[in-house]
This record gives sequence, structure tokens and C-alpha cells, in this order.
Amino acid sequence: MNIMLENMYVNRELYSALFNPVCFKYGLTSAELLVLLFLAGNKEYDTAKDIVNKLKITKSHVSISVRELEERGYLKGEYEGRNRRTIHLQLCDTAKDIIDDARNVQKQFQSILVSGFSEEELENFKDYLRRATDNVNMYLKNLSATNK
Repeated sequence: MNIMLENMYVNRELYSALFNPVCFKYGLTSAELLVLLFLAGNKEYDTAKDIVNKLKITKSHVSISVRELEERGYLKGEYEGRNRRTIHLQLCDTAKDIIDDARNVQKQFQSILVSGFSEEELENFKDYLRRATDNVNMYLKNLSATNK
């Protein structure tokens, strides 16, 4: 199997295996946990549209997740200024323990992923991942523009 495809699948499996206990502990879906982590790590992106665009999760999954997280008191949505079309999402203090646990899992995932890498290899790896991610995002942007 192509090493890039194998890497994609084993990373996804490891990520799920590490995050499932956090989801189970707090009674969350993986999409709900992703929404919380995204908002915690990206203060400049605070709308459902931002989450859809950045994480490539369907609008319906984000909408359902946001609604459920609001009902459980982990998120609140507010309008800013006179703009009544866009709701800006804010994490509530009740989400702190979830985010702390999930960030610890993220650190564990990263530690497993780069175990044995030298500092130079790690910097190169980060650069390669950034470039690959940029390539994919550019392709998807062009694909989206073509399909409109």
C-alpha cells in the first residue's frame, strides 16, 4: 500500500483510539469534541461557517454539534454589533475540563507520531505537512470554485 495512504489511515485510527475515551467520559460525539477543540485553539475563527471551512465537517454535523453543545452549557452563541446573521460562538467555563483532557490526548498523539525524530527532522516534518496541507486546501478551493 502507498505509504501516504497507509499513514492517513493509521493516523485516523490512532486519533480515534485516543479520543474515544474522552468522548465516552463526557458523553460527546467526535464532532462535538472537534468543535470544542477547534474553538479553544482558534480564537480568530468563532463561527459555525469557520468550523465547516477549516475542519471540512459538513454543515449539518456542525449545526447539530453546536446545538447540542449549547444545550449542555459548553458553548454560547452571540451576535456581534448590528450583524444579526452571524452567530459568534464562545466556550463556556464548563467546557474547560473537556478541553484540558482533549489537549492532553492531542499531545499524546503528537508524541507518538514524532517519537524518535530529531529536532531537525521534526522541523522538516512540520514544513512538509504545512506544504501538503496547503496543496490540499488549494486544490479543494479550486475544485469548489469550478463546481459553482
